[in-house]
Amino acid sequence: MDILNSPHIPPSLIGALTLYPFLFITLGRMQAVKNILPPKADTQKQYHLCNKIVASVHSTIMTCTGLYLLLTVDWSKNDISTYKTALTPFLVGLELGYLTQDTAFEFYQRAQFGVGSNLILFHHVSVILGSVYYLYALTINNPGPYFIGMLSLMNMSTPVLHFRWVLQSNGRTFVNSRLKRFIDTALMVTYFWCRIFGNWWMGVAIGAKLGMTWYEAPFHIGKKFTITTTTMFFMNVVWWLILAKQWLRSVNSFYFTKKVAKKSE
Repeated sequence: MDILNSPHIPPSLIGALTLYPFLFITLGRMQAVKNILPPKADTQKQYHLCNKIVASVHSTIMTCTGLYLLLTVDWSKNDISTYKTALTPFLVGLELGYLTQDTAFEFYQRAQFGVGSNLILFHHVSVILGSVYYLYALTINNPGPYFIGMLSLMNMSTPVLHFRWVLQSNGRTFVNSRLKRFIDTALMVTYFWCRIFGNWWMGVAIGAKLGMTWYEAPFHIGKKFTITTTTMFFMNVVWWLILAKQWLRSVNSFYFTKKVAKKSE
């Protein structure tokens, strides 16, 4: 089997598995990157910073490529499921490669630092399995370019999330500022638009193709897709509700909770 020419193993997969770890290692050796965090930042935070920069680079590439795919194809003339373009396997391969190396990072930090997120690990493994299934079973006859483009836009909120983490890591000046509330609001709105509204809009597109309503469409695309899209939708809703709860608490404490001045004795 010729791996490089296999339709099931896009070059972007190999590129992501190679270039993202290389970028991670390079960032870890750059003093300019280390200077982003306070001098007291430990090794674990430095690793997190490098990982978040890689994630932001990946998310930017996915978002821009997904937008290009969605905006440059005439979907009134090309089928949203069967239209073939090299961008579709490119996006899936890139996402699979990134998530594979990021899952390896998750296991590494568990072994090295004793910390990790079970929710993130579950999310990564689920998307990895879905991407492998896509590349093996769907990439030739039913590539679904419109939906891959929409799914790619879900990366849009990631750079905002990681930028907030960097600012928070630099102390209470940011935590107690209006800038934090602005970024929190931008994150909540962006997350809702690209991960919840976007998921709903895919149902609208499927319904328009099949001649039915958006809420009927998921039940007519096969059990595998129904389970996948429904699980992804509810996971995104749960994460957004967590963000919304944090946002409400933050705004309430900053703008509406009166600060009681300490009385001098």
